[in-house]
Amino acid sequence: MIKELDNIFKKTNIYEANYVYIYSDFRHFFKYCKNDPKKNTKLFLELFTKKNITCIIPAFSYTTSGKFSVEETRSKVGFLANFAIDNFKHERSEHPLFSFVSIGKNNKIVCNVGKSAFGKNSVHSRLYKRKTFFLNLFRPLKDGNTLVHHIEQINDAKYRYDKSFNTKVYKRKKLFGSNYRAYVRKFINNKDHIFTFKKIYKDLIKQDFIKQYNQKNSKIFVYDYVKFYNFLKKKYEKNRYIFIKK
Repeated sequence: MIKELDNIFKKTNIYEANYVYIYSDFRHFFKYCKNDPKKNTKLFLELFTKKNITCIIPAFSYTTSGKFSVEETRSKVGFLANFAIDNFKHERSEHPLFSFVSIGKNNKIVCNVGKSAFGKNSVHSRLYKRKTFFLNLFRPLKDGNTLVHHIEQINDAKYRYDKSFNTKVYKRKKLFGSNYRAYVRKFINNKDHIFTFKKIYKDLIKQDFIKQYNQKNSKIFVYDYVKFYNFLKKKYEKNRYIFIKK
C-alpha cells in the first residue's frame, strides 16, 4: 500500500509542498494493511515528514463546554489525528471545537491560533499562500471541506454567525484561554441552511487542479490549496447560497 501511495504522489506536485492538509478514512486503509496497520500508518506519514513536509490533520473534539486540554483531549474525527498525537513529535492548535494536529518541520504553524475557528488567524487562513496541498485519502471530495466555512466567514454569510463558547482551554496544565468561537448556523431548524456541496461538486471535479486516482476500490484526491480556496471564493461571490440547500 505505501509503495502504491508513493507512486501516486509522485505523479502530482504534492512532494513539492510545504504543508499537506490530510482528510482521511483509515477504515479503507486498514483493509489492505491488516498485518501491521500502525507501522504502515507511520510509514504513510513519513512519506511527507522525511521530505520536510509538514502534515496538518484535523483533530476536532467539538468541546463546547467544560474543559479542553491541548495535550489530553482526544480527537473525535477519526484515527489519524490521535495516532499522530501518540506516535510523533507534534503541536496542536488550541481551539476547543476545531483543533488541528501538526507534525513535521513547521509544526508550530498551528500554535496560538485566533479565537475564531474559521476567521482571519485560523489554521485555514494561515495555510493560504504557504505552498499547501489538500490530500483526501479515501475520503470522498463530494463530502465537502471545512475551508467552506472560512470562505463564508470572510464574506459575512448571513445564515451563519460567530458563536462564542465558554470552554476553558488548558495547555501544559495551565489555563490558556476561553471564549473561542465557531461560525455556526443561525437558524438550526431551517433546512434551507443545511450545508451541501452538491451545487459546486460537478464543476469542481472538472477543474484541472483536482487530481484524482482510483486506488483499491476507492479514490484519492490531491489538490492545490490556493487554487481550491480561490475557486470556492469565486463561486460564493457569484452565488451567496452555493454552500447551503436554499
